[in-house]
Amino acid sequence: MNRLLPALVSTLMFAGQATAQAACEQPYSPETLTKDLRTVSKALSPSEPQDFQAAGAALAAGLPCVNVPLAPMILATAYRYIGLSAYLGGREDEARGWFRSGLELDSTFDWDINDISVDDPIRAVFDAERQRASSEKVPIGEHVALKVPANHRITSDGRPLSGAALTLNRPHLVQLIANNENAVVNGWLVDGNALPESLLSTALMPAAIALAPSTGAVAQRIVRSRPPLKTPSMIAGGVLMAAGVGLYATSFSTRGDFDAAVNLDSAKKHQAATNTLVISAGSAFFAGASLTYMGFMLSDGPRIGWSGRF
Repeated sequence: MNRLLPALVSTLMFAGQATAQAACEQPYSPETLTKDLRTVSKALSPSEPQDFQAAGAALAAGLPCVNVPLAPMILATAYRYIGLSAYLGGREDEARGWFRSGLELDSTFDWDINDISVDDPIRAVFDAERQRASSEKVPIGEHVALKVPANHRITSDGRPLSGAALTLNRPHLVQLIANNENAVVNGWLVDGNALPESLLSTALMPAAIALAPSTGAVAQRIVRSRPPLKTPSMIAGGVLMAAGVGLYATSFSTRGDFDAAVNLDSAKKHQAATNTLVISAGSAFFAGASLTYMGFMLSDGPRIGWSGRF
């Protein structure tokens, strides 16, 4: 690990703070999130380590302000980088929480040796949290239910949240999303299962299902509407992901030309072409994956209607 990396002073502190809601002056766009993820990733290598602090701080502060639903794989990456920044800043307990959040979403991840050396102490910390990263959700209370506004959905760490329960001892990004626009209405970073009160309701007993008079049977009918943008989003996402794979495959050819170069000018030319192809491939694949995930998540959900005997 390059110890010249500056420590990231995180703007997200969870000790003594149950729920953190961002005071967002402006949305944190997917484009800005992608840029900051790239910058933080590059800062793990010896080149331009000074960019790590600024991009990492923006990443940590921006998550609750993202104005689109985020996929779990994107959040897993962000959580790991924020955890790394906390570790480098001497906040090991906070780092362990972020690592647990990342491992809950991607339990098989391991650091590349080009990013973190095999003998770096952070590997032992990360692997210890892999063993402790229980995925058991703990309810807030026996009679506490999740309150979901009509035509909205709630996600935790990019995954649908169906009840007032989350895993403990780690942060979670909770997003309230309007289904019709597939836009984030509000976002919170919470510690453990400390969901914001605006998303909770209390009931003394489960809601009773009203029965029709005995002379007429009651049938339950479930109707699901398919948003018009669902299929185009999935198709476009698949095309972009395929394009990313194709660009990456093309980079092997230019890399071969780089390896076979006989002079410095030729080597620089093929190196630049290879780097451009790899970055373009990653951008296309990232955009396609996000768009595909948005298509999967875009749904008005089931509606329950009641009718008489038929």
